Amino acid sequence: MSTSDVVAVVAITVVAMLSGVLVAVLVALTRTLRDLRQTVAVLRDETVTLLDEAYEAVRGAAIEVDRVERLVTSAEKIDGAQQRAYKTLASPAVKAMAFGTGVSRAAKRLRDGESPTPARTRTKHRRRRVS
Repeated sequence: MSTSDVVAVVAITVVAMLSGVLVAVLVALTRTLRDLRQTVAVLRDETVTLLDEAYEAVRGAAIEVDRVERLVTSAEKIDGAQQRAYKTLASPAVKAMAFGTGVSRAAKRLRDGESPTPARTRTKHRRRRVS
């Protein structure tokens, strides 16, 4: 055998070993890709299920938000009506109660034999109201 024959045999042996390693790597890569496809399929199924549930939860939350918004709007309207009624009725009601209290005090004084108007004490300096 000549040197070139030995080099050719060594080269063929190296190429055969590299081919064997390449085949082993390709087999391992094929298995890994097959496992990856299965994992992706499972993940896709779970993700679709979770997204469907999330979509339903968001729809339900949107419905509840609309309902709460209607309740708040109604409460604001009721509060506004209550405030308007208070402003409208408070002053006349207070005046009517004060008038009734004054009349009852005057009637009591008349029954007791006193003057219906109370005696006022004079003060040196009266403050004027500024309107």
